[in-house]
Amino acid sequence: MANYLTWAPDVQQLDDGSFIMYYSATAAARPDGSKHCVGAATSPTILGPYTGLADALFCPLSRGGAIDASGFKDRNGKRYVLYKTDGNAVGNGGACGNTVFPIVGTPLMLQPVAADGHTFTGNAVALLDNNGLADQGILEAPVLTRSRAGVYFLFFSSGCFATSGYTVSYATASNLTGPYTRADGPLFRTGDGNGLKAPGGMSVWGDNRHMVLHANYGNGRAMYTTFIALKGTEVITM
Repeated sequence: MANYLTWAPDVQQLDDGSFIMYYSATAAARPDGSKHCVGAATSPTILGPYTGLADALFCPLSRGGAIDASGFKDRNGKRYVLYKTDGNAVGNGGACGNTVFPIVGTPLMLQPVAADGHTFTGNAVALLDNNGLADQGILEAPVLTRSRAGVYFLFFSSGCFATSGYTVSYATASNLTGPYTRADGPLFRTGDGNGLKAPGGMSVWGDNRHMVLHANYGNGRAMYTTFIALKGTEVITM
């Protein structure tokens, strides 16, 4: 893993009180920044310092690499890491590299891990993939939570972040590994009356009531917060 072009951190507290940070970084084998892998680092305290693991967690370079990892702990105590297979990095061109046929898959993956947050305990499962041009060939930034009613909510971004087609969307399932059914439309998108431009990259707090996301602001991006409620298989924004 290289130590530059690093993004999308996600920090989880483990059962022993220590912390693990997942992040995306340029693959050492591709210093031009064209492909990324997911790494992890651990710390006894949330403020660090964090010590990186020797090897990448996810680095499928032949399929474009991997980015946007996030942790999930189910009600039974089992832990998982979600990530995106970065297929648009080996796409055939167009917006964010994947709107020219044939469209390459960008599946959102679920990897079971041990209590340490990084030792694999089984095979990864694909939860959802892009719907071709309808998603501008991209799903990314997966975040998983479970409602009190036992419904799994898979939040994700769809579309190219550099365009107004970027969205915050979600899908639901009664079982952890799916099948996941997408909502009728995005939760947040450009022009929906919320004033956000190209929203994406959300996280949900453990109480399932608070969400943070980012969207265009001036010449960059800014973080926004909102309240949500999970009702049945629907996300209500407030």
